Amino acid sequence: MLNVDLSMLVTVLYVIILYLFLSRFFFGPVVQILNKRRQLIEGRLEESRKRIEVVEKRTEEYERAMRTARADAYRQQEIERDKALGEKTELVAKAKREAEAAVQAGRARLRSEADAARAKISGDLDALAKKLTTTILRD
Repeated sequence: MLNVDLSMLVTVLYVIILYLFLSRFFFGPVVQILNKRRQLIEGRLEESRKRIEVVEKRTEEYERAMRTARADAYRQQEIERDKALGEKTELVAKAKREAEAAVQAGRARLRSEADAARAKISGDLDALAKKLTTTILRD
């Protein structure tokens, strides 16, 4: 059987004293340091998560602003393109009208010059015919 003597009691007492001493002066501070460290790490992790959320929100806002700016730029380009096409169409129509007017004016001028030439030739023809008749009759 088990003999309980004084040396065994002293050993148990030493173990208990050692446990209390180590708990108080070693394990306690080590556990406190580990707890503080865990809290610090958790605090930094939480702070990092918050910063990541802020960065993600800002990135999303930036991307949304860029999409909006691109859409506005494309819309403005379309407006400018439509405006330029309208101006081009208007200029082409104006040029066609001016060309048509110039052609009509040229045709009218040619008709009037042809009529004047015919009238002159007709008048000259009568004078030449009289001259020719007088010249023939004189001889």
